[in-house]
Amino acid sequence: MYDKFNKKHNQRFFSYLSLFTFMMIVLVTADNYLLMFVGWEGVGVCSYLLVCFWYTRIAANQSALSAFLTNRVGDTFLTIGMFAIIWSFGNTKKIKFSKCGNRYDCTFKNRSLSSYLEIRRYYTSQVLRNCSLAPYLSGLIEGDGYIGVKDPNSKTKVVSRPKIIIAFNLKDKPLAEKLSAELKVGKVINREKTGHVLLQILAKQEVLKIINLINGHMRTPKIEALHRAIRWINEKDSTSIPCLGLDLSPLDSNSWLAGFTDADGSFGITVYDRKKNGVFLRTSVQTFFRIEVKQNYSRKVPQDIGGGSYFNILSEIAAFFTVNLYTRTRKAEDKVYYAFMAVAHNSRSHEIVRKYFDRFPLYSSKFLAYKDWCLVQDLHRGNLSKDKLDRIQTIKNNFNNKRKVFDFSHLDYLNFK
Repeated sequence: MYDKFNKKHNQRFFSYLSLFTFMMIVLVTADNYLLMFVGWEGVGVCSYLLVCFWYTRIAANQSALSAFLTNRVGDTFLTIGMFAIIWSFGNTKKIKFSKCGNRYDCTFKNRSLSSYLEIRRYYTSQVLRNCSLAPYLSGLIEGDGYIGVKDPNSKTKVVSRPKIIIAFNLKDKPLAEKLSAELKVGKVINREKTGHVLLQILAKQEVLKIINLINGHMRTPKIEALHRAIRWINEKDSTSIPCLGLDLSPLDSNSWLAGFTDADGSFGITVYDRKKNGVFLRTSVQTFFRIEVKQNYSRKVPQDIGGGSYFNILSEIAAFFTVNLYTRTRKAEDKVYYAFMAVAHNSRSHEIVRKYFDRFPLYSSKFLAYKDWCLVQDLHRGNLSKDKLDRIQTIKNNFNNKRKVFDFSHLDYLNFK
């Protein structure tokens, strides 16, 4: 009886099996998500038919119904995901990357040869993007950099490509020149009247090089400007550079905080007399490290990339140094400025600061301030003799803005190889 039933339904069974195989091939070889969805649905239908092949058995019918309902749950989330892809990228096409050594071979369909080569150059610079100083450059740009993108609502017909400008204190001109020479980008422009210099990067390929370096390493709301630049390039040049999200790795895992400190950090030394009831007790020395930034970014930033407040990143920095986060209000003429501030002022936070900057060094003139700052701490240990106090006072008299002699030999160790 079994053999007779089995032979009678062989044709139906192998039809289902062949259709299942075909739909599975469609599912795994589809070059877009819509066709993949068709394959997925086909596999679901064939699964139901195969499970329910012995339709005279109640258990088989129940199992088939269970599989059918489970597939519907999967359909729901797959459909939502597909609509999210269409909303985010405007199409359902896939871009495939196959890794080979340190290079990426990319397959892009419906692209011109020039666009293909441009995208390929972006991804084949993987070694450059993985450079240990890429996070440093990102932190520097997020602190004192500007990523300029033409306003899409602008009525001017002049095509202005994205540009990147990094501002430096006038005394840090050697750092600006070193970055320009090492990266082979931009030119250094003097602004002596305003007390600073600019590293101005305008050329198409040079801007792409910087974007390649910092993409994926940003931690502040300024990532919004980077994403605007990338979207502009993708639209005008028909490229597909990805807008990578915020770097959520621990602060002590890379050099980002060093770059951000070179932009917005400062070291301080205070020497003061302690008195009680007007009677001199002793001379005290205090050292501190501070990072201070404005509270909010100038543009609206989506929440999925952190929002427009600097609260999150400053809170992370404060937690890293095991200190509290402060707010500061400063008035200048008729304007009020609001800022977040993290201050390392005790021995525990000082130890963390020194451990980090010894591993990821500063490269601006703040490197010299950091070395003096460490020396004062070393001198302050134990009894504070008159000789030690005189040395500390001498260091303080030539500290930060009072420094007249600069030795930038530490820039010999700055390279992006």
